[in-house]
Amino acid sequence: MSPALWLSLFFAIYYFGYGIFLPFWALWLSHVGADAGFIGLLLGLGMAARCAGNLAVMSRVRAAAHLLPATRWLCLASLVAFAGFYGWHSSAALLALMLLVNLIYPALMPVSEAIASRLIVQVHLDYGKTRLWGSAAFIAANLVVGSLSGSLGPQWVLHTMVLSLGLMLAISVLPMNPEPADTHRGRRGDSIRQVWGRPGMMRFLLVTALLQGSHAFYYGFSALYWQQQGYSTAVIGYLWGLGVLAEILVFAMNKRWFERLSARHLLLAGAACALLRWALLGATTELGGLVVAQLLHGGSFCLSHLGAIRYISRDLDGPAVIGAQALYAAIPMGLAVALLLVLSGQLYPLLGGQTFWLMGAAVLPVAWLLRRPLTTRLQEA
Repeated sequence: MSPALWLSLFFAIYYFGYGIFLPFWALWLSHVGADAGFIGLLLGLGMAARCAGNLAVMSRVRAAAHLLPATRWLCLASLVAFAGFYGWHSSAALLALMLLVNLIYPALMPVSEAIASRLIVQVHLDYGKTRLWGSAAFIAANLVVGSLSGSLGPQWVLHTMVLSLGLMLAISVLPMNPEPADTHRGRRGDSIRQVWGRPGMMRFLLVTALLQGSHAFYYGFSALYWQQQGYSTAVIGYLWGLGVLAEILVFAMNKRWFERLSARHLLLAGAACALLRWALLGATTELGGLVVAQLLHGGSFCLSHLGAIRYISRDLDGPAVIGAQALYAAIPMGLAVALLLVLSGQLYPLLGGQTFWLMGAAVLPVAWLLRRPLTTRLQEA
């Protein structure tokens, strides 16, 4: 199977599962008897475990040849861990299983992105057209599982999650030709500590942490805020779907529109879109304004993410790619969002929708941090 087809299928099934886990898992926990306070604790501890799991798994992956075997083992372990929820519903069991699944399952994200980063160089993979299938599958999961759980009961959240993991395991064992390979054979990849110490890396992580972390209030509280402003859950669902559709469009047009842009330029464009988006959401709740703001998701999230992938795949040499992907998944995409989500939860009762302005303020330092390129020269991958 070609790398593009293999990765397209894998992204689609992974993000279908993530489209179940992210919005509906709290519903399933409530279905088995967990109260709101305990659900909040489980989700918060799960986010912390996710960061630790990403770093722990990726620290063991030191060569491109390790990526596919790691993917297969993680798929199998994730399936077994989620199947455990069928048998154990006590508070202690839910806590243990939530920690376990968050240590394992989210680590598939940096592993698959590391495969993509390697293949961008190796076979000139069109990352945007490959990754867009994940975004499309995320929307499909929202619609399908939302309908199933509404008509047949919340137990279908777990059923569809386990089914998606079984399918993902089946895809992971399919052969890929050519498989990911290191440019310099025989040389082990840099450790995460070595990658952390590279010039420009801490600045890159800070920039992307501010950009991705600024989405925390939107992820956690936009639906609640818009509902309090009088919008139905159906309209809110359409607004979220519109944001993901904008993301799909940007991924689809990556080669045509953004191929010549550097990582720095993509990150600056993402910052500009984020500033405009959060200012707009802080200033108005009129439907037209919300529509424009959701279309800007293609910039605030997608251009920022493309900038990060471009930096990792083009500006770093081969030995640093896997470690950089681990740090990006653990800190900007994990820890930064978690911390700002906790802060948003504290601020929302006091500020309501004005919290969007603070998310915009978090983006302001990005322009100063990117006043010069992240790397002094483009390194050969």
